Amino acid sequence: MPAYVITYLEVTDSKAFEAYRKVAGPTFAPFGGKPLVVDGRFEVLEGMVRPKSVVVVEFENLETAKRWYASPEYARAIPLRQQAAESSLILVDGLAAPGGAPHVR
Repeated sequence: MPAYVITYLEVTDSKAFEAYRKVAGPTFAPFGGKPLVVDGRFEVLEGMVRPKSVVVVEFENLETAKRWYASPEYARAIPLRQQAAESSLILVDGLAAPGGAPHVR
């Protein structure tokens, strides 16, 4: 079943954030990560989350998403993101396709 890494961001240094994107972007593909939302328009309808930017990346499953996050490739990007933005990352399980079969896009 798919899993999603959802990142809430408030970029504080746009130049440094570009450096992060250049390092982080290529780390998704080796783990089958597919960016679904990158700085797309959004509205907070309810609740306490008030990000300036949202990024959603789909992975095949939770284990693969965790391997991506723990990978040496992404580890190099984390300090860049932390320098360039206030951020929160959450990992969430997606839904299986109807009938219990894996979700296929």
